[in-house]
Amino acid sequence: VFVMVGLPARGKTYISHKIKHYFEFFHSAPTAVFNAGQTRRKMLGAKSMHTFFDPKNTKTSKLREDIAKKTMENLISWLREDNDSDSPLGRIAIFDATNTTRARRKWTIESLTPVLQSRRHLIFIESVCENKDIVESNILSVKVSMPDYFGLDPKDAMQDFVKRIEHYKKSYEPLDSKFDDQLSWIKTFDGGESLTMNRIKGSLPGKLVTLLMNLHTFPRPIYLSRHGQSLYNAQNRIGGDSGLSEEGEQYAKVLAEYVKEEILNHDDPVARNAKHSRLYISTMQRSIQTTKWISHKVQTDGWVTMRPRRFAALDEVYAGKFDGMSPEEILEQAPEESKLRQEDKLNYRYPRGESYSDAIERVQLVALQLERHRDPVLVVAHNGIIRILYAYFKGLSREDAPYVEIPSNCVIKLIPRCYTCEEEHNYLVKPKGGDEAEGGAGAEEGEQKTRVRSSTMDMPI
Repeated sequence: VFVMVGLPARGKTYISHKIKHYFEFFHSAPTAVFNAGQTRRKMLGAKSMHTFFDPKNTKTSKLREDIAKKTMENLISWLREDNDSDSPLGRIAIFDATNTTRARRKWTIESLTPVLQSRRHLIFIESVCENKDIVESNILSVKVSMPDYFGLDPKDAMQDFVKRIEHYKKSYEPLDSKFDDQLSWIKTFDGGESLTMNRIKGSLPGKLVTLLMNLHTFPRPIYLSRHGQSLYNAQNRIGGDSGLSEEGEQYAKVLAEYVKEEILNHDDPVARNAKHSRLYISTMQRSIQTTKWISHKVQTDGWVTMRPRRFAALDEVYAGKFDGMSPEEILEQAPEESKLRQEDKLNYRYPRGESYSDAIERVQLVALQLERHRDPVLVVAHNGIIRILYAYFKGLSREDAPYVEIPSNCVIKLIPRCYTCEEEHNYLVKPKGGDEAEGGAGAEEGEQKTRVRSSTMDMPI
């Protein structure tokens, strides 16, 4: 169980849902967030102004305790449900509330002790933020639009929420190595600027720390593109390591122009430092050749703009013994394999090859690096891999990832924000004859797909 700690507008709910999505997507671990604010609104309705949170308000003190107890009851009930997951991590519950006093944290420990194997299965996560700009941004972007302030002028909502924070500050007792030395806890500061921890050991806590070390709330552009058409694409074959076709070469040149005019455009307010833009590619020829026309200017500080960084983790899903075959040949020679793949595309593993689940596990490394970067990043990889990255940043489930439609000759621009991920599709080369055939060059690149329209999709949190 992860227990959040911190004043309002410090990003606790954002962190909670990032943890939930990360463990569900990359580790297939059943994870649930139990938010005290949602419990309050279900029990009492939405309109709770700052006086409700005043510690001197004796009328509401008992109600706040009841809300915490009800939220904890829901969490414990969920933990005790039958767990039919195959994940070695078991169930992960997140208690999302302020928990700003030692008395409240002591009560939390006492409540959870009967359902946990040991105290090491309980980790407190405190979000500390002294940066006034970040706090104000959190309030303006999220809090003033809460159901509590529906119909209220944003300025009045802002003032009320600031007063709510002041009420919590009166009794706030941060986690401290002197008083909380026997507890397992992690503290993050100013939206991911630094991190400290105490008594953190084991596999799952290690994964949690790795995630928290890479999280921040600064919006930045992430560009995703499939490689240009390869020779195997043109022959409708999967696998192999062929170079680009003539059409693929055309896309490579147009992509280089797009990088120069769009990604390196210093007028983009989201691109904080376009000169430090990064380029991630796979180790396969079709990915390398798609980026060969992109220039790599050396900046005055020594940084090489768009210097290609190759990741084996970005290589296409490996088709094993079907490598180099066409879908028709596979269907003819191994119809039972085609049927198995249709039944469970996520977990189906090509004979002596990989499954989507295998690919998701290795792509995790790149996803965490993309979480950490604040500079623009262009990823040029393969259909299956771009599907996984797209699904993760859009907040889709791992079960949805194999079915995401990624068009050819297109750059998808994503801008992750606290609770949304903006999306823009830029078609650089018009496909011939309507919807493009994706053919060959990788285990996932022999499928016919349709175009995806530009859209902005809320993350499911």
